[in-house]
Amino acid sequence: MAVLLDTGVLFAYFDRSDSWHGRVLELFKREHRGLILPAPVIVEVDHLLGTRLPAAARMTFYRSLSGGSYHVADLPKEKYVRIEELHRHFASLSLGFVDAAVIAISESLGLPRIATTDRRHFAPLATAFRLELLP
Repeated sequence: MAVLLDTGVLFAYFDRSDSWHGRVLELFKREHRGLILPAPVIVEVDHLLGTRLPAAARMTFYRSLSGGSYHVADLPKEKYVRIEELHRHFASLSLGFVDAAVIAISESLGLPRIATTDRRHFAPLATAFRLELLP
């Protein structure tokens, strides 16, 4: 079964000093054919790579996008209202747009597996929506 990728997981994949790096490498090896990248995540990853790692990491990310390493999932237009609902319902979590979009895409695809390093936001969401958080 495929897995949705959140920002922190992709950043950890490129940053060898990240404490999640080893676990993410193992996850990517196991799931390499089913890595789904929500389109809103791309902008956050690009920003983090551009501000925290050498330019080569960013270029490798771009090549992985154009080379088909991920299946990119767009946010369906009708799911934008869902983002507002998630913000309202989980106001205490202070969800950002991207985290809410990952949940909306998960619902849209019927895919409960999310790879994330962001347990603060996603652990309560996992309980509410019966999600499996990886790694």
